[in-house]
Amino acid sequence: MTDGPLLVTTVVLAPGVAAEDVPEPLLRDLLDRGYRSKRKKPAALDLLVTTDGEIARLNRRHLGRDEATDVLAFMDGEMEDGRVRLGDIAISADTARRVATERGIRFTDELAFYALHGLLHLLGMDDGNDKDRAEMQRLQAKIMKEHGIDRADELRDRL
Repeated sequence: MTDGPLLVTTVVLAPGVAAEDVPEPLLRDLLDRGYRSKRKKPAALDLLVTTDGEIARLNRRHLGRDEATDVLAFMDGEMEDGRVRLGDIAISADTARRVATERGIRFTDELAFYALHGLLHLLGMDDGNDKDRAEMQRLQAKIMKEHGIDRADELRDRL
């Protein structure tokens, strides 16, 4: 196994998202850790941190749902610089901030939860039935706990 990241993540901040609010190193490291839990070949993905308005536009355009959401994941599978390109994840900073405030948790933990959830979808995990949801919840909480994210079990139980 390599000492560097297996998963190269490009983080893109949409207009309206403040750079100082987004913990890019934490997100990259968490996604790499999540990727290593499932795969061992070099890969890449793009992570868009955006607003409710933009994620609603993406949701409408790609899924036909006219609403904002917390996270969207779009699989790719192409090759890029010798790495499998997993796809794209879009997360809403607006939703993360609102939900974090409502639940009394850290905004950065909520962002991390969305990013990791999107990654697990790109890796083929699903939360469409109770058995698959429980497996996804278990792995997501384990990775977040290993990364030192407080209240990982509480976040997990929301899937």
